[in-house]
Amino acid sequence: MVAKIQNSIFSKHVAVLLSFACLFMSFSIKGDGTVVLNAGTPVSLETINMIQSDNVSVGQTIDFRVKYDVKVDDKVVIAAGSIAKGQVMRAQRAKALGKEGFVEIQIKSVTAVNGDEVFLTGGNVYQEGEDKQTMSIALGLFVCILFLAMKGKNAQVPPGYQVSSSVATTLKMKI
Repeated sequence: MVAKIQNSIFSKHVAVLLSFACLFMSFSIKGDGTVVLNAGTPVSLETINMIQSDNVSVGQTIDFRVKYDVKVDDKVVIAAGSIAKGQVMRAQRAKALGKEGFVEIQIKSVTAVNGDEVFLTGGNVYQEGEDKQTMSIALGLFVCILFLAMKGKNAQVPPGYQVSSSVATTLKMKI
């Protein structure tokens, strides 16, 4: 009986299929600690301190805080509370004739849990103050010329202001 089963066509087909299955199986070693952080992965940030257009200068570094953990394969790659860096690209304080102030900050990078620097893109912050040009000119012409010296309002970015940024390039990281 055993000889009949060994010589049957059915057993030969099963043996061939099992051989192919073993050849084409992909094996991966778990636990090597390498993860891939893909470009475009969202990183939620928030401002730490009040940012005002009259207190910043172009080129100044501004700190942001990561709001939520960024995970890849259930491993934290960027921890919540990590400090992200931004840079002031343009800033102007409020001026006479009711001209408002403004500030523009570009998000640059954040440090991952393994110490690697992760470059970020998007999520720039731009705020303008209140424009008072029309009121300044109208009052200056019809009431008193000193109203032409009236300034607009400076731009303010409050603490906790949320910014959505994303990872700029795909990175392989050891965690």
